Amino acid sequence: MDPTLTIVICSIIVLSAASAFAFWVGRRRNDSENWIVGGRSLPVYVVAGSQFATGMGGGVLVAHIGIGYSAGWSAITYNLLYSTGIVMLVLLAGWLKKQKFSTMPDIFRKLYGEHKILISTVTIMAIVVPFGWLCTQLVAFGNLFSEISGIPFAVLLIVFAVVSLFFVLPGGLTSVAWTDFLFGCMMLIMSIVSGFYALNLSGGWGEITRKVPESMTGFPEGLGAVGGLTILLWVLSIFPGALTNQMSYQRIYAAKSASIAKRGFIIAAVVGVISGIWASFMGISIFSMNPGLENEELASGWFLTQIPIWFLGLYSAFIIATIMSTVSSAIQSVVVNITKDIYQSYINPDVSDGKLLRLSRMMSVVVVTLAVLLALVYPRALDWLVATYAYSASGLLVPIFAGFLLRKSKKLTNKGAIGSIVLGIASAAIAQIIDTAIPYAAFGILGSLIGFVLFNFVFNNQSGVGGSGEGEVGA
Repeated sequence: MDPTLTIVICSIIVLSAASAFAFWVGRRRNDSENWIVGGRSLPVYVVAGSQFATGMGGGVLVAHIGIGYSAGWSAITYNLLYSTGIVMLVLLAGWLKKQKFSTMPDIFRKLYGEHKILISTVTIMAIVVPFGWLCTQLVAFGNLFSEISGIPFAVLLIVFAVVSLFFVLPGGLTSVAWTDFLFGCMMLIMSIVSGFYALNLSGGWGEITRKVPESMTGFPEGLGAVGGLTILLWVLSIFPGALTNQMSYQRIYAAKSASIAKRGFIIAAVVGVISGIWASFMGISIFSMNPGLENEELASGWFLTQIPIWFLGLYSAFIIATIMSTVSSAIQSVVVNITKDIYQSYINPDVSDGKLLRLSRMMSVVVVTLAVLLALVYPRALDWLVATYAYSASGLLVPIFAGFLLRKSKKLTNKGAIGSIVLGIASAAIAQIIDTAIPYAAFGILGSLIGFVLFNFVFNNQSGVGGSGEGEVGA
């Protein structure tokens, strides 16, 4: 059978089944509460599966396998750092659930009070990260499958974007989270199958260790094969990203209870580390078979050329599922900020539930259309969107966590939060311009901390919004 036809057939089967399930779930839970926060009723396995599938996404298939190809077990280190950040969010889960938040700006309203400039700034910063993910994932899909199938980039991009709406429109976060769970299960199954296939194709572990340098395959030294400086850079960039991603917070809001959110995130963190083991192994085994690739991120694509057509179809569907889980989550996250934090908060506070739901679906189409247009017209410039992750972390990390720790102190001011955000972004921008060796996000976070302390001290109001006596961590 023709490889392209095989890929198309397998992809249609997987996506059709998943989208039918999404419509079934959305039909049963069809209101704005389910669209925005999954009805606040997601069970532990859905929280875990959705968090894992969204957080890992397509990156584990290309970048992480590339890390394994060039630096052995170091992909485990990368995923371990990310998973540690996810576990740290467990510390906030009890408080977040108690407040019944829906989006990132809700946290700032609770800590610093209602302030239009502050909330508008936070809303924009909460939007740019998932929108950046959406654009880059669309481009990654188009580039990868245009090479494999021969189908034009633009056609693939448009078709994939349209299909992604089938997972968002029925029920928002409810349908996204439940289909993420299905995709997460598929990711685990295909990881095991592809791992055994790669092991057999490469001639077994003994043959792999014979061909691959011991610095990559040894344990625990292989965990640091990427180099101490790179690991330091990961520490300074991965943690902020994991701790300020609105899509992760939404999974906590949507959990049935705080204990379910905590258990779900811990499970997702463990599975995330396991996926790092898989990615490292795949990279190492591919290196043993072909050590001469010019770019380590070509390792995953080369593997696709070595497998039989039937497995190519299944593995391609696996890739599509991982990318779709991130794309659908990103669309829903952006739309919630637009409809709830902008439209409902400032334009039409008395909007009906039905109208808000209809607006959410309409805005989903608008957001996807904008992402497709950007990807088609200016695909080479999408790298700057990835930088929004660093800027978002630079502005949001300190005021969220420092504000949480000081929430009872009556020393928090909205001007202090604004100063922290502005100085954080400015510090990151300066560090990026002068091209520092240390990630500019680190300078942004340091600048944000300085701004937080300085501006809260200067503008401190003893009758401020702090000190409301919210419950303790985990309460």
